Amino acid sequence: PRTRGEGIEFADLRPFVPGDRIRRVNWRATARRGEPWVNETHPERNADVVIFLDTFAEARRGASGTLDLAVEAAGSLAVHYAREKDRVGLVAFGGVLNWLTVSSGVVQLYRVLDSLLDAEIFLSYAWKNIDILPVRTLPPHALVIALSPLLDERSVRALVDLRARGFDLAVVDISPVPFVEQGQGPLDDLAYRLWILRREALRSSYLRLGVPVAEWRKDTPLQAALEEVRTFRRHARVLRV
Repeated sequence: PRTRGEGIEFADLRPFVPGDRIRRVNWRATARRGEPWVNETHPERNADVVIFLDTFAEARRGASGTLDLAVEAAGSLAVHYAREKDRVGLVAFGGVLNWLTVSSGVVQLYRVLDSLLDAEIFLSYAWKNIDILPVRTLPPHALVIALSPLLDERSVRALVDLRARGFDLAVVDISPVPFVEQGQGPLDDLAYRLWILRREALRSSYLRLGVPVAEWRKDTPLQAALEEVRTFRRHARVLRV
C-alpha cells in the first residue's frame, strides 16, 4: 500500500492537529462536520524509466540511419526524464548487450549520454530474449520506452515478452521506410507494398496488447512522437497507484 505524506495526490481526510498547515484544511468537510479536517496526500514518487535501444539491425542510406535517429531520441528522452527527477536506465539490446541500471541525477544523465555515443550495430545471428538481461536492469514497475526500427525478429519478440511480463511498455518506431528505396519494376513495387503492410500489422499487434506505438520518421518533429510516450507515462502512473 502507498504511504501518506507531502504531495499533491489526495489520500484521505483526518481531523486537524496542531502543526497542520492551513492550506491542508478541507473547508467543505470542516463545514459539514463542525470541526477542522485536513486533506492527507500521497508523497511524490518518482518513476523508473528504462530506455530500451534496439541495436540488432538498422536501415541506412548514406551517412544517416535508423540507429542515429534512435540515439538522438534516446538522448532527448534521457534529458527529459532526468529533468523530471525520474530515475533513468538504459539497455542496448542487440548483438552485444550493454546496460546502465536506473539512477537519478546529473551524473547518471552523463553516463546515459556517454553510453549512447558508443551505441552501434553488432552483427549476430544468435537468438536472444530478455532472459539474458540482469534482473536489476528492469525494475518491476519501470516504464520501458523502446526505440526500435522493428526490423529484427529478436527485438520484436523481446518487446512482446516484456509486455507479457507486465511491464509498462511504449514503443517509438524509428521508421526505416525513408531509408528504403521502393524499386522500379512491378515485383519490386509489390514487395515494397507487402513490407509496408507487414509493418502496419506489426504495429497493430502491439496496440492490441495495449502497447502504444509512436512512429517517428526522419526529418519530422520528434516532439509529436514523444508526446504520445509522455501521455502513456501519465496513464501508467495512474495505473500504478
